[in-house]
Amino acid sequence: MPRRIASVACVALFVACTETPTAPSAADAEAGAGAWRPWVLASASELRPPAPAPAGSAEAASELDAVMRAQAAGGVSAATIARWSGSPSAVWDSTALRLLDFYFPLLPEVRLATPARAARVMALLHVAVYDALLATWDAKYTYRRTSPAGTDPRVRALIDVQGVPSYPSEHAAAAEAAAAVLADLFPAEDTLLFHAMAREAGEARIAAGAAYPGDVSAGAAIGRAVAARVIARAHADGAMQPWTGAVPTGLGLWQPTPNKYVRVPFDALAGSWRTWVIVSGDAYRPPPPPAPGSPLFQRDLAELRSLSTSRTVAQINLARYWATDAPSVIWEKYLQSEIVARRMGPVRAARAQALASVAMYDAFVACWDAKFYYWVARPVTADTIIRTVFPTPPFPSYPSGHSTISSAAGEVFAELFPDSAAAYRQRGVDASLSRVYAAVHYRFDVDAGDSLGVRVGQAVVAHARADGAR
Repeated sequence: MPRRIASVACVALFVACTETPTAPSAADAEAGAGAWRPWVLASASELRPPAPAPAGSAEAASELDAVMRAQAAGGVSAATIARWSGSPSAVWDSTALRLLDFYFPLLPEVRLATPARAARVMALLHVAVYDALLATWDAKYTYRRTSPAGTDPRVRALIDVQGVPSYPSEHAAAAEAAAAVLADLFPAEDTLLFHAMAREAGEARIAAGAAYPGDVSAGAAIGRAVAARVIARAHADGAMQPWTGAVPTGLGLWQPTPNKYVRVPFDALAGSWRTWVIVSGDAYRPPPPPAPGSPLFQRDLAELRSLSTSRTVAQINLARYWATDAPSVIWEKYLQSEIVARRMGPVRAARAQALASVAMYDAFVACWDAKFYYWVARPVTADTIIRTVFPTPPFPSYPSGHSTISSAAGEVFAELFPDSAAAYRQRGVDASLSRVYAAVHYRFDVDAGDSLGVRVGQAVVAHARADGAR
């Protein structure tokens, strides 16, 4: 990869690091979260570290001295402490999204942020952070170590730790897990920066009086262990396997489309990638689409011909809005806003992110299975008179990815935020309509995607209802 690409992405990382997340509410300590079901660990207790230094011991006194020295030195700025004072996942979520935002416009030449790969990045990241947090919560409420600021009045409490035990540090665990996973997923970046961010997270918690050095080292060890599991799974999920097939030919089958006529479609094997919740990519494969020339096909094609010359400004704006990013990235940003607005606690926020990301990833796998099983031509291939709002994405038409992913996300959001269920399901409808308005999809594409996404989303909701967190 050109050096310019990596260096510009690093700037995005530094910008991400300047954001200050909102602190969770005290009601969300979730003392029982260590019993919730993880994704890659057999149980949250699997990585339980040895007990911390006993209160009153020489080792504990030495750790307390280290905290006081850190505060006296003032080497960690107030801004840095504030940056790591909120949900442990916040900075890492923003970092990953900024990377994807950077790489998205580089498509098709650089394929790190294709729709399916963007969803994969977020699922791997959020699963790693979530499992790391569950492991720390198991140990926290096993050992119940009081934070330095809660132990000795000489230690200033620069953030509110809300009575959550300090050992092991959840921020250190999340940071080490996230840094390792992102370094693996974005090897062309300056991966030392990810690890420097992880060290900064631990140092900030010590300087804030929220953690002892031993809390940070124990949390970091948990994070590295979880990351190793997630990375091993990622290396075996099929996403790195190159496609060596050929584009089929025949009536109604996909062909490269204007304006770049990309000959190798994005992620042709994504339908075979390993899933998290659904059994496999073909578990819910939709029925065949309408045949070219059939009444239903002609009806939907006629709709697109009409839109080519009669779109409203509102339709154009909706089409463009949903094309500014991979659909999963748009939904991840919705979730960021909900986490802040609802002041969700660390493990609740991480659980929501893992569930939503897994749902969208599995939905992509299911969608891509169908796309490359049927190889349906895009509307602009079926009739060259059709005018799209933006260039047609370089992969088959049926079913719609935006519809599948957004319907899956809508089901999970409805479960997580029932008071906003109708609004999020409507956003799924908007995502689907945007692709018809843009004339990059037939209406039968979005109808099939909606149905497929709902099934995937409901499978993830069923998983959520059995994970022990309710």
